[in-house]
Amino acid sequence: MMRWINLLFLGLVIAAATWTYQVKHEAEEKLAEIRELEKKIALERETIDLLKADWAFLSHPSRLERLVKRYEQELGLRVTDSNQLILADELPGVPVFTPGDGIGDIIAGEAIDDLQTGSIEEGQGN
Repeated sequence: MMRWINLLFLGLVIAAATWTYQVKHEAEEKLAEIRELEKKIALERETIDLLKADWAFLSHPSRLERLVKRYEQELGLRVTDSNQLILADELPGVPVFTPGDGIGDIIAGEAIDDLQTGSIEEGQGN
């Protein structure tokens, strides 16, 4: 009787050790995956910072002014005066469309689509 109990406990210990090893191995794989993702995130952040710096350089007013002057004749560009800039509050409101205007209905999101294609059998449409 004692021998069977010992063998049972030995089997349980081996099963527990195997399970513990599998859990540890999975945790190590997940940790490696997390580290790889952290590296990718850091690289993306560096790329974003670089792109922001490029954008700041490319959109700098003095550079744009030089480009406008250089290509003024070819492209018909003019330097923007400071009084040409407005605030967001000064923009016009949402346009009002008359009902029945096809484009206005589409823009307002109220268009009724009566078009029926061959892929929809009669009676199955909206």
